[in-house]
Amino acid sequence: MFKPQSVLAGCVFSLLISGAALAQDAMIAAQSVAGSATVPVDGDINRFRAVLAETEEGADLFIYTDAGNGWEQTVHARDIVWRGGSYGQEPWLEATEHGSLKLYSENSAIGRDRWEQVLTIAYRGGRFVIAGYTYSHYDTLDPDNSGQCDVNLLTGKGILDGKSFRTSLKTPAVGDWTMDMGPPECVSD
Repeated sequence: MFKPQSVLAGCVFSLLISGAALAQDAMIAAQSVAGSATVPVDGDINRFRAVLAETEEGADLFIYTDAGNGWEQTVHARDIVWRGGSYGQEPWLEATEHGSLKLYSENSAIGRDRWEQVLTIAYRGGRFVIAGYTYSHYDTLDPDNSGQCDVNLLTGKGILDGKSFRTSLKTPAVGDWTMDMGPPECVSD
């Protein structure tokens, strides 16, 4: 015999289960992983693990920390860097000897305007921040059309094509950074 109450109860149960699944940390599909690095840190955490996962037009960065009680997801930075569809347009990351992380993105493959961006990520004051930003570019047909901007976002000091400046950009949290950001002093026309 058909009981509408049992159908309704089943639908409510399914909705509750679906909602609980949505509340969990984002899962990373294995085929989207572009790289990972585990970095030892001194301080209130022992180490962190960064996982770079490709998305449709960019890459997300997941950071997990271990303070002695196992891994916990601390950061999910959506579309932190650009990614193209060809070799020479794929982001990657690497740990440094100083306990920070370098996150690279580039276009070294297509068109005449080639570039590389490096984000230096550090754990400072209990949070992950973009500590450094380097952007270099060159034109494959015009050797005089090239440049570089390098900024220490912890101190605010930068160098644009050999000239010193101070940036107005405050040290951003990793989770707030997107591929469209950068120190305004580094933007060229």
